[in-house]
Amino acid sequence: MIHLMVHIRFPDGNSVIVGDLAVAEPDPGRGGALEGEFRYRRAYLDDPRAFSIDPEHLPLEPGIFEARRPRAGVPAVFEDSLPDDWGRELLTRKHRLTRDEQRVPVFLKLVGLNGLGALGYEDAGPPRGRRTRRWTLAKIAAQTKAAAQAEAAVPDLPALAAAARRVLEGEDPARNDLDLLFRAGSSLGGARPKVLIYDDGIHWLAKLPVWRDTVNFVRIEAATLKLACAAGLEVPDCRVVQTGNTEALLVRRFEIADPATSGGRYHRISLATLLGAENFYNLGYADIAEVLRRVSDRPQTDLMGIFRQAVFNAMVGNTDDHLKNFSMLHDARGWRLSPGYDLLPDVMRREEHVLSFGLRGNRPDYAALIELGRQTGLSSARMMGTIEEVYRAVENWESVFRSYDVPEADMEFLRPTIKRRLLRCAPESIDHRPGTPSP
Repeated sequence: MIHLMVHIRFPDGNSVIVGDLAVAEPDPGRGGALEGEFRYRRAYLDDPRAFSIDPEHLPLEPGIFEARRPRAGVPAVFEDSLPDDWGRELLTRKHRLTRDEQRVPVFLKLVGLNGLGALGYEDAGPPRGRRTRRWTLAKIAAQTKAAAQAEAAVPDLPALAAAARRVLEGEDPARNDLDLLFRAGSSLGGARPKVLIYDDGIHWLAKLPVWRDTVNFVRIEAATLKLACAAGLEVPDCRVVQTGNTEALLVRRFEIADPATSGGRYHRISLATLLGAENFYNLGYADIAEVLRRVSDRPQTDLMGIFRQAVFNAMVGNTDDHLKNFSMLHDARGWRLSPGYDLLPDVMRREEHVLSFGLRGNRPDYAALIELGRQTGLSSARMMGTIEEVYRAVENWESVFRSYDVPEADMEFLRPTIKRRLLRCAPESIDHRPGTPSP
């Protein structure tokens, strides 16, 4: 059994114990299914700063919450603390995990107080008493550790990129490689290598290039974030930096509270968790809007925000719009939609979006955007005005991409799909559509 104390860092940098998480050993009679439970600590429930860490599934109240997720064994909000493919590969190699040990509770124990977002985990040992399906979680008197760890001010990005390349190529990395990557916080989420940067009082997420990239992801993503900003989306600051013979994209971390030196965090939860989306799902932007109505403390702003992002994704071709790529943050005012992140055109030529745009499915056109606007509860004037604003920004994509020195070959690769999408999604008020002569 694994028994973890769950910590949370508030925006002011103070940390408290939220509750206890316990997961039984895999049940061989049920294909290795995991049973897990969580409960809030009484001290946390009585804390005036307390809030539900998952407002849809873990209300702020006493009692035991069963995970009901036999593959993971923990409520999904805790899995949001974990890295995806890249980080789990590093954890597996660093700790030499067997296949049976590569389980979510084990990863949480290894990530400890350095997980993604505001939550951290501390091994509390096995609970006392007889183990049953609804065991009693032991009382732990230990105080929280300081969870804020300073990143290297100027890490050796070329060395990190080389170490990441060796891991991605399947080489057996040297211990120095793994130590270097972990010191730089490289157990972060996503399928591509990332490290943490602390420079001039700002925390950054550095996205490293991959040797097998067929396009310049670094410059394309930087340009897409700039384009999104021009389209009215809230996005984090970013910049491109040189890393030896290659480059990296620095993206400002929006879950870090100001001032950065406080070590404070904003709690973050994915829309996948809020919607209970597991594995394959048939959900859409309208489902996100429903969650925002229930959870957001500024619903009108967030509903407008998710609609604007949906329109942008449709026009630029951000087809990798799965629910892990949307989050909510808890700040001083409560829950809000996070800034947009992981925005890219359709570089993989998927054509269909992960999320649907209403009854018209996963290949949006102008009619689908209008339908989504109605489902989101926007007035006709607001939805049509937003579509036109985003269109005007995205049709200028080539100028923005050139300003970020995106290679011409990459722009040539992207041009047909973006042109086709702009034509399909062009508002009726636009006279000059792509492919037609100017009047």
